[in-house]
Amino acid sequence: MSSAPDIDFPVTAETLPLAPPSDELSSDVVAVLYLYHIEIDPHLRNRKLIPDSADPSLMIKPPLPLQLRFLFVPLSTDDDRNQLMLGRVLQHFHDTPSFRPIPGSPLGTSRGGAPAQLRVRFDLTSYQDLAQLWSGLSRPFRLSAGLLVDIVTIDSAWPPKKCLAPGR
Repeated sequence: MSSAPDIDFPVTAETLPLAPPSDELSSDVVAVLYLYHIEIDPHLRNRKLIPDSADPSLMIKPPLPLQLRFLFVPLSTDDDRNQLMLGRVLQHFHDTPSFRPIPGSPLGTSRGGAPAQLRVRFDLTSYQDLAQLWSGLSRPFRLSAGLLVDIVTIDSAWPPKKCLAPGR
């Protein structure tokens, strides 16, 4: 976004926070990325135990596979700027739908039970669902786009355990 022709979209943690859209945001904020829904990926939920990479005689519970739904909301008072910003975000994730480690924050592989990259795709949310979301935020409807991030994994806190046969 920072390299968009004819317009500057400064992208930092201060100008693009992970926050709901509200009137209390700093004047430096150009857009927000709001996590509004988390769900378990139904296709990966019931996986078998996986061998521990450090000791194959031990088995670990697979990580919890999640899908995260975000709402990207440009917040400029200039509608043209908001449309350009939204267009740049859509273009970016169309061209680059996945990413590996975020600088300074490795994604890891959940001890071998998760992909090494995250996918971002457009969340095809209906207008009615978006209107309900904005109503739930007690905010007037704004130009926004839904993004779906998957598969985000959370490792089990259970320690590895000995199993007689792998996968049990």
